[in-house]
This record gives sequence, structure tokens and C-alpha cells, in this order.
Amino acid sequence: MKFATNIIITGFMGVGKTTVGQLLASKLNREFVDMDAVIEARAQMTIPQIFARRGEDVFRAHERRLVYELALRSGLVIATGGGALIDDAMRDAMAQSGMVVCLNASKADIRERLAENANRPLAAGWERLFEARRSAYAGMPYQIMTTGKTPEEIADEIAALASGALYVNTPDGGGYPIHVGGGLLSWVADKADLLALAGHVVVVTNETVAPLYGETLVQTLPKAHLLVARDGEAYKNLDTAREIYDELLALGADRSTTLIALGGGVVGDMAGYVAATYMRGIPLFQIPTTLLSMVDSSVGGKVGVDLPQGKNLIGAFKQPRRVIIDTDVLNSLPPLQWRCGMAEVIKHGLIARPALLDPDLWNLQNAESLVRQAVQVKIDVVEIDPYERGIRAHLNLGHTFGHAIEKATEYAIPHGEAVAIGIVKAARLSRNLGFIDDGLVERILKMMWRLELPTDIALDPERWYAAMATDKKWKAGTSRLVVLKRLGEAAVIEGLPKEEICAVL
Repeated sequence: MKFATNIIITGFMGVGKTTVGQLLASKLNREFVDMDAVIEARAQMTIPQIFARRGEDVFRAHERRLVYELALRSGLVIATGGGALIDDAMRDAMAQSGMVVCLNASKADIRERLAENANRPLAAGWERLFEARRSAYAGMPYQIMTTGKTPEEIADEIAALASGALYVNTPDGGGYPIHVGGGLLSWVADKADLLALAGHVVVVTNETVAPLYGETLVQTLPKAHLLVARDGEAYKNLDTAREIYDELLALGADRSTTLIALGGGVVGDMAGYVAATYMRGIPLFQIPTTLLSMVDSSVGGKVGVDLPQGKNLIGAFKQPRRVIIDTDVLNSLPPLQWRCGMAEVIKHGLIARPALLDPDLWNLQNAESLVRQAVQVKIDVVEIDPYERGIRAHLNLGHTFGHAIEKATEYAIPHGEAVAIGIVKAARLSRNLGFIDDGLVERILKMMWRLELPTDIALDPERWYAAMATDKKWKAGTSRLVVLKRLGEAAVIEGLPKEEICAVL
């Protein structure tokens, strides 16, 4: 694995920078540098003594010199002081030398930790200082919430980032890694302790995935049980969720139990909803096994179940602890499921990353690159708009059309095929509104044909429109549809007349 040049751990006082840094350096066989310890050795006095005898300005001058000195070195794990990277220039210098990770903790945790070490120079006014530094910390690229995690778990999370894992920053000041590569299911079993999977684990999967991967995964984890749900969108409902609740209770699952969602989008959505609501929330891992769920539903924290009136009308936001994407499982994926996943990849290419529209990527040999690029689109969007109040809606290009197809046909049409048709309808609507030309519509059609995805369906327009009108993205009966402004850019259009929508159905 290729690791970051330097790994710089920063954050507020009391979040565990030194402890985690030492563990990480030992794990990666790197030199560890504690900036405060170096400054104390050079000044021949403790940090509190420097503040008391020479003042904070002298300490900051020591700190500034050391930052620029360390930025010229490589192969280090560096724990900074809490204020070392608040200054933009110092933060930029460190960022150019490697990966900067900011550790966060709840105020309650910080208060408790500082009570044990009240001799820190700035501990007396820590709450005011915490608020003053909050925006600077939030601007750092990687955020890890330490509350509820052991130092070993945090060190392992940083090691994953340094080795190339993708990462999603979440609104709570934390985030989670997304591991992408071959052989990761075996890696999960080997790293059960570090992944916090050595305790009670319940793997939720379906009848198709259980014999392929579920049974082996459960056998290789120390204390795991397998729950098998029926396969298909028709079973993504409250009845199935209730069955899972009952089985969790029978297994003695409590708030320390970790739930692993192992399967496609249906399993990920439904098991995620159970994890969000069982005992008001238990830890969740997402291990997607279809291309569609890898590039879309496993990332971003949206979970839910369907009602007869529409898809995902009951749901929550539940961020996973990790997403583990083993691209080797795609070798067992039926061709239909590969095609369905490619519909979401095409969508990501159309709204944000046109490089995904290169047919040379569309094969198993390039699966890791394909998945990484598509997942990065999702990450970029959900970090900006975690609760779907703005641009996250762009990820629904074609989905309002597609969800209506699924509902009207009682899920006889697979989600990916329905989305493919929906993308074509959205493209034609975009053309009719004057945003794109016939050439781009034709290109989209040819991509779908090349992937053997459908581009239309014999469905009565009135019935289709009626199904669209129950979509949760519509507001007070007013239409809300995602259109293409141009290749690589989407937008939400509200209040289109029924006639304009039905014209493309």
C-alpha cells in the first residue's frame, strides 16, 4: 500500500492526539513526533512554564518554527498542539507535506479529560477557545469523532485513510472511511479486533447473498449471527423490518451490537433503517455486494423502507461506521445487476464526472477505478448537502421517473433499469426546456443501448404521472424534477405543468 508522506494529527486539547499518534506510528513503523514534547526539550521547560515565564507569543514562535521544519521532512506521524494549525499559513505548510487529520470530541468528553489535567495553560477558558477554533478545525480535510471509539480504533481509521481509503466527513464533526479494493471480505475477518467487530455482530443479508458471502463472513467473525431476509424490493417494508427487530431481540442484541448490512441497495436501506431505530440506534457497517449499491446507496447515510404509496417514504439518516467495498464480489454479479449498477454510474457521469462515460471503464477489469470515481461523486455531493436540502437532489436525476415505473409495475422492473429509462426521460425533458441539445440526448441513448439498458417502457402516461406525483421530493403537490443544464451539471426545476412532463412520458 502507498501511504501519505507525513500524517499530521491535530485537534483541540484533550482529544487524544498524542496517544493516537504513538499507536499509529507503531502500527506503521514510522517515527513519531510530538510537537509539544519537542518544544519542551528545546526550551528546557514545560509548556506551562513557557506560558508562565515567557508568554504565549514565545510559545507560538517555537511552534511556528517547528511546523515549517517538520513540513520539510517525510515519513513522520506528527501530533500537533491544539492551536498549531489554526493559522492558515501553518496549516497550508503542513497540508503540503502530507495528510492532515483533525480529531474531534464531544464537549462532555473534553470537559472530563481536562478535569484530569487542569494544568494545561489554556484549560481555564477552554470552552471559549473551543468555539473560537471550531471553524478552523472544521475546514480541515479529514475529521474523526473520537467519542465512543478506542485509541486503537481511531489509529486504524487514520491508517486506512493514509493507505488510500476514501472518506466522508459528516455533520457531527466526524466521518467514516470507505475501503475499496479486492479481497476486503477476508480482510474484515482478519481485522475484526481493529474494526470493532470482535463483539456481538449481526449480519443482515438476503437469500441470494447469504450462501455466497454471508455464511462465511459470520463463521469468520468471533461473535456473529446471520439474519436472512427475503430478496427483492417488494420485501423492503415495515413488515420485514419488524421481523428483523424481533430476531434482534431474540438474539439479545443491545446498543453495543454492530449491525452489518451485507447485500444490495434493498438490504442496505432496510438494515440501515433498522440500525437507525433499534434501541434508538446501533452501530452500522455497510458492505454492499452490487455495483448499484456500491456507487450509490451505501454512501451518504440515507436509509429507509417503502410504503405501498411510494419508495422510501419511511426513513432516516444513519451514517455507517465504515463502508467496505470488496470489488471481487462483482465477479459473481449477474449481468442484469451489473447493467443496473451502470445506470447509476452513467448518472454520476452526467451530473458531475464525465470521465465515467468512457466505455473503456465499463468492465470488471477496471472495477476498482470505476467504483472509486463514482463513489467520489457521491462523497462530494453528500459532504456539501448531507440532509438533501440542496444539491444532493441532483443525485436523483431520472429517479422520480424511475421510482414511478417501479411503483406502477409493482417492482417488476429492476431499479437500475427503471432509472435508465428515467435518465432518458429527464434528458428529453432537459432538451425540451432548452438546456441541452439533441446530440447529448442521442449520446445518452447510445450509452444505454451499449449497456443493454432499456430506454422506454409501454406505460400509460396518466398512470405514470400519477405515480410520480406521490414522490417524496415533490412539495405540496408541486413537481420537482432534476434536469441536465449541460453535461456535468444538473439542476432542480419546480412547478412544471403536467403537460410538459407528460410530453416525454
